[in-house]
Amino acid sequence: MRSFINPLFAVLLAGLLAACSSTPTEEDTSATDTQPTDSQSSPAEPVERPAPSKPDTSSIPVTADNFHNHPSNYDGTTDTKVIYFAFDSNTVPAAAFETLRAHASYLKDNPNAKVRLEGHADERGTREYNVALSERRSEAVQKFLRVQGVSSSQFEVVAYGEEKPAAFGHSEMDWAKNRRVVLNYTAGRP
Repeated sequence: MRSFINPLFAVLLAGLLAACSSTPTEEDTSATDTQPTDSQSSPAEPVERPAPSKPDTSSIPVTADNFHNHPSNYDGTTDTKVIYFAFDSNTVPAAAFETLRAHASYLKDNPNAKVRLEGHADERGTREYNVALSERRSEAVQKFLRVQGVSSSQFEVVAYGEEKPAAFGHSEMDWAKNRRVVLNYTAGRP
């Protein structure tokens, strides 16, 4: 039975790989295969292309629901030191990835730099629950940075829970601003 399964698995795997590959059709290549005219550059000359720019996010309204993942909160540099989280979540928002990669790059290039990851929560929930949630948030940011190659000796994780709010109101937006991790450099500030 075992000798029959291995060839069967190999045939299924080969079929799956063949099904995943594709050849571009004429429709797929028509826009990119145009021949240059006299006004266009020839294939031997390098073509200058503009550098990709950040998309304009000014038309995306900032609400309490999207605050943690709103692109305006993150600039992709080490200047941004606050990562916001969704309600009752410790998932690092996608909009913060480039900013955290910038911090990771800085930390890898500066092995003497140290950062304290200060986790926070909004005032809803019990004190114990909020401390645990803020610790999970700090650990999520630490894990993201560790995956980027930063040494674990460069981190300190602190969980404040609801004890140090950034906003003192009781609205959804105030709570959104309090659900955060602050990257506080204790040595080798960028």
